[in-house]
Amino acid sequence: MFFFRLFFCCCRRRNISEDTWTTSNEITKRTKNSSRKGPSDLKKENDSQGSRKIVTTPTRTTINPVTLFPSSELLDRNKEKAQAHISCKNEWEDVKFLGVGAYGYVRLLRNVKTEEFLAVKEVKCKSSSSKELIESIIHSQLDHRNVIRLFFWRKFGQTLFMYLEYASGGSLGDLKGALAEDDALRYFEQLREGVDFLHSRGAVHRDIKPDNLLLTEDGVLKITDLGLCSIFVWRGVQVPLRGFVGTEHYMAPEIFTSRSYRGPPVDMWACGVVLFNMLTAGLPWSRALTCHNNYVLWVHRRKKIFTRKLWDKLEGLSSLSLLKRLLVVDPSERDSNWHQLRRQENRHH
Repeated sequence: MFFFRLFFCCCRRRNISEDTWTTSNEITKRTKNSSRKGPSDLKKENDSQGSRKIVTTPTRTTINPVTLFPSSELLDRNKEKAQAHISCKNEWEDVKFLGVGAYGYVRLLRNVKTEEFLAVKEVKCKSSSSKELIESIIHSQLDHRNVIRLFFWRKFGQTLFMYLEYASGGSLGDLKGALAEDDALRYFEQLREGVDFLHSRGAVHRDIKPDNLLLTEDGVLKITDLGLCSIFVWRGVQVPLRGFVGTEHYMAPEIFTSRSYRGPPVDMWACGVVLFNMLTAGLPWSRALTCHNNYVLWVHRRKKIFTRKLWDKLEGLSSLSLLKRLLVVDPSERDSNWHQLRRQENRHH
């Protein structure tokens, strides 16, 4: 009986509240310094650390998460599509290279009979648990107007082939110069809908940037390249993410300063930087760190930053208030502003 009580007490001590998120580097610092400080010092430190905690309510009812372990039915359906394509592979011809990356390249295929196009992403996949294979499994379960569709995937040896929807309009990164505010907001609205869908399925992109936002001939924006995508929901509860991943210009400050962070606010910050880029054809800062002057001016002295040439383009635009709501340091405040924006837009519709 004694050992049962001891085991139960240990389990309860390890059960961290689901409503409180504390970064692991804060816990580490507090543990290392606690042995050298008196009771009064520890009380002051705990009070100051407590004020920096991010409090949120885990989303349980609106998230229908994707699974890293797909059902046999899903795998069989993918296998049938792959076999159907292989059986008629003589109907497809290579058109051109669409892009070359560190992990592989993307080619454009055309069906000689139907004139349909497919984008084929070829990457090296060394094992059954590699991130490229996980990307294909996650991507195959996502179906939304503003997310590039993955029709099917197949693996031959160490090469993974991903057959994707082709967006013929290029990417946002290919557009030259600043966009008109109406055009930028139209693209931003589509980006927000796509990101909302990913989050509703428990997935976070972590590399939102203009080069990963493709356009169709009709001007429909589609999110692509889920290579850094991660699942942030486990059994209906949001869990912290780890890893220094993404493109530095678009990475949220908590990725630089914390060992763990919440997933959705990271994408929200990147969306704000993308909006800035569409309006100015530039970037607000190279890194969201206090050692970068433009970032410090934005956080602490927002009025003075508008004397600078790049920010001058935003003065008087209605989008400036939107940027201020997205590019906030506190992830919980950013998350609240994002959902408030969504509710306001739903009322207008």
